Amino acid sequence: MRHPERGENSHVVLDDGKKTYVFRKKAVPINDRHSRAASHRRSTVKRKSAIPEGYVPSHRVSVVTLKEKKQMLEEQDTIHGVVNIFRFVRLYCCLDKKPNITKSQPDKILLTDFEANIKRKILQEPEFTEKGFAGWRHRQNQRWNAFTQQVQNIAKILEPWAGSFKTVEGRFGTAIMNYFRFIRWLMFMNLYMMVIMMCVTLVPHLILTDSPFNVTISNKTIQCTEEYGKSIKNFTDTENIGNKIFDVLQGTGWMEQTVLFYGAYQNKTLLENEKTYNMSLAYLLATGGSFLISFFLIVRNTGKGIKQGVMNKDSTVNQYTNKVFCGDLDTQRLVWRKQSLTLKDKIKLYLIRTAVNIFVIAALGGSLYLIFYTNEKMLELQKNDSSKVNVIVEALIQYMPSITITLLNVVVPLIFNKLVTYEDYTPVFEIRITLLRIILLRLASLGILIGSLYRVIASPADSYRSDCGNQRWEVTDQNQQGTTSIKCWETYVGQQIYKLIILDFLVGVIITFVVEFPRRIIYKKFHNTNKLVNMVGQQEFDLPKVVLDIVYSQTLCWMGLFFCPLTPILGFLKCFIFFYVRKISLLTNCVQPVRPYRTSRSNSLFAAVLFLSFLLATIPLAYLIGSISPSQSCGPFRQYMGGFVFFDVIPNEIQTWPSAAVKVFRVLGSTAFLIPAILVVCSIMYGYWASKEGSKRQAELIQEELTEEGRDKQFLVAQLNEILEHLDATNS
Repeated sequence: MRHPERGENSHVVLDDGKKTYVFRKKAVPINDRHSRAASHRRSTVKRKSAIPEGYVPSHRVSVVTLKEKKQMLEEQDTIHGVVNIFRFVRLYCCLDKKPNITKSQPDKILLTDFEANIKRKILQEPEFTEKGFAGWRHRQNQRWNAFTQQVQNIAKILEPWAGSFKTVEGRFGTAIMNYFRFIRWLMFMNLYMMVIMMCVTLVPHLILTDSPFNVTISNKTIQCTEEYGKSIKNFTDTENIGNKIFDVLQGTGWMEQTVLFYGAYQNKTLLENEKTYNMSLAYLLATGGSFLISFFLIVRNTGKGIKQGVMNKDSTVNQYTNKVFCGDLDTQRLVWRKQSLTLKDKIKLYLIRTAVNIFVIAALGGSLYLIFYTNEKMLELQKNDSSKVNVIVEALIQYMPSITITLLNVVVPLIFNKLVTYEDYTPVFEIRITLLRIILLRLASLGILIGSLYRVIASPADSYRSDCGNQRWEVTDQNQQGTTSIKCWETYVGQQIYKLIILDFLVGVIITFVVEFPRRIIYKKFHNTNKLVNMVGQQEFDLPKVVLDIVYSQTLCWMGLFFCPLTPILGFLKCFIFFYVRKISLLTNCVQPVRPYRTSRSNSLFAAVLFLSFLLATIPLAYLIGSISPSQSCGPFRQYMGGFVFFDVIPNEIQTWPSAAVKVFRVLGSTAFLIPAILVVCSIMYGYWASKEGSKRQAELIQEELTEEGRDKQFLVAQLNEILEHLDATNS
């Protein structure tokens, strides 16, 4: 056998004693760990093209006989060596014992006696059994892994709505299926909040007895509480059956005294055997705990979405397939059209976009002013004598802000969707700008509602004669005749949010069964004969719209949590019902969207919109309960005097603790502790960031190495094909 010299680029001759084979090139020895991929990492040049034909690695090529190679690999004891033996012996058998094999039949080569002996040798090796504590721990780990696997299998079988997810995913894709998973996720989040509020506030309220007024509450609070109870009793005594039914929709009358609202909870403090249960502190901590649970769940879900998005973004497996089979030709045509625009066309396009944006800003401003105006008008009409007003008219007055917000949320997005078509954006950016405008409308409408209520709450008390309720807000007894009293401002705010929740639920169900189902029937019967029906087309599942709908509903639950502590129950029921309503409408009325949504894009959409809504609900609520005094007529904070805010219950509770604990809290809240703590946290964050950057760079290097390994395999496969071609030529 002849060995080529270093750097030689000539033919390679292999002679096993029977036949002589001539090859143009020789691949790298299989057991050489310093492969071309490893040497590539030391290079600064990144090759993007495929390996040219006939390419040979640059380092020295060692050539040995097939028998020597087999003997050398047989002496290796690693699995890697055994695999290489298997691959090499297949080639050896192909060269020596399978002369009739063809290029199209490399996978049909049977195992030789040598391969069977290697397999038998591996299987007959004695098992190593650990003894003592190490063996016991190993067995326990195996049992625990088996147990966890069984639990996971059972959990998958018992997973709620697993069959529905598969049905939706099979017909409409993963992105729309993720929407239904998102509904289930929100439902369980509401369940967690519901458990917290019920265990910490509702159950103690039902179990504990009232504390004596003359011991725990001032005379003014006693008087205000009695007046508040009498006003509700006088209001409900004059109601008929129709009024009581409407009370369910409005949260007024007899509903105002239920545990659904803030005002029904008493200051029930258990003082027995030196054990205390402070209801006011429990109420505040339950609300804060619910928000913390929501925050952690949102962050966890967002982290999963970001991780999945990064993995999908970095994946190069299906990038060419996605471009060829899933690319949008309209997008490419739009890009070509933009590149061919003249200066006159560009000026015209920018003027259209400017005009549309001005109109959008004006529409948003007008919508917000309309919400503010209807809320002010409702407060003005509530001062009139309600006994002379029809029941339906009174209900419409109560629902004026809620109806206005709901109608704007339905009508204005339709206008935005129509206007964006004139701005000539790409389809992806068109969806994003429309979503941004609708999000601004929905979140700003709730912000204006809370702001208008705060404006009334924070008004001076000099113009009012009543001392009950909040010292800075009381619209009672100005004309002493039939005036509707609002003695508990917390319950009043809860009623406004409660009406929004009820109306939003009713509108969603009505639109589904009154609009979407008839639309499908009309299209099915008249799309061949009526051009207008054919132009409107079938119903598509508008994923961004339905996501905003369910997030808006969850925002209402967060905003009403403090004033209406059982709103998580309403949110849980709403998610449960909406899951089936949306599923039935999707499978019955909707067709696949023309523009499919990517899974990573849908997950990021859910996370971003939900986090913005959470911030909108948290910040105003924290400001309200941290800056306004509680009502003295209702709620668990009624015993505190004027100038007291809800958050003061926490430092008051801390003052009752031992002096050592109080000193610890004072130190933790001091500047001398906070500044070093912030510096330490910043240092830790920087360390994590640096570690992340290092891991990112290492991942890039590994990805490059894997790419080069793949090219090495392609090269080896090409060499094998050359061998098979040579065999065919020799046999022929």
